[in-house]
Amino acid sequence: MGGTYKEKERMPSKKVSRKKLLKEPDEFISTTGQVIEFLRTHQRQVTRAAVIVLIVIAAGAGTFYYLRSQEGKALVMQQQGLQLYQQAYQGSLENPAADKKSDFQKALEKFKGSLAAYSWGRTAQVSRVFIGNCYYALKEYDQARAAYSKSLEGPFRHLAMNGLAYISEAQGDFQKALEYYQTNMKDPHQPYRIESMLGAARCYEALKEKPKALEIYQKALAQDPQSAMADFIRWKVSELKG
Repeated sequence: MGGTYKEKERMPSKKVSRKKLLKEPDEFISTTGQVIEFLRTHQRQVTRAAVIVLIVIAAGAGTFYYLRSQEGKALVMQQQGLQLYQQAYQGSLENPAADKKSDFQKALEKFKGSLAAYSWGRTAQVSRVFIGNCYYALKEYDQARAAYSKSLEGPFRHLAMNGLAYISEAQGDFQKALEYYQTNMKDPHQPYRIESMLGAARCYEALKEKPKALEIYQKALAQDPQSAMADFIRWKVSELKG
């Protein structure tokens, strides 16, 4: 009988002569040769493809730096707009009878310029919200509504929602304004919830629903008894209790 399986397994494999190995083509050398031959045959197509790739890379880099530059310009104009808006808003609070239309108009032009320079991301969203604020201050409510409506998605949606509510209040549609405020009130963590609650209370008062207005004022006071509006809210609670 022949040897066992283990004995066969230990048997050396058949030797191949060095002469035969030298005659067989090296796989790496063979493949490299094929690549070189392909490049030589298709030189024009390969060159064209390489040029296209380089153009795409260069265009991408150019676009990136262009957008960064445009965003920088947009931020400068936006900051100028914010300063103008704050001055106009503060002036209107200190002297409600003063005509601040030209000041709000100047701020509006800055925000429009910022948005024209760069219309993506948070930078653009801030400009859109303040474009709405400026139009609201100018009593151009249709334009204000259009600006706020474009900001209902993203981090400033609560500001935009309150803006839409202010427009409805200004136009006497208290039921619609109330719906906007109530939508904003559903999020307990949004930073403008107190403003939304006060707006809802105002709407209930305008709709002659004083018990509901009182309830909202009391909830607002309980939520933040140290807020800047706390004294005003206490006065409203006292007034409505009669």
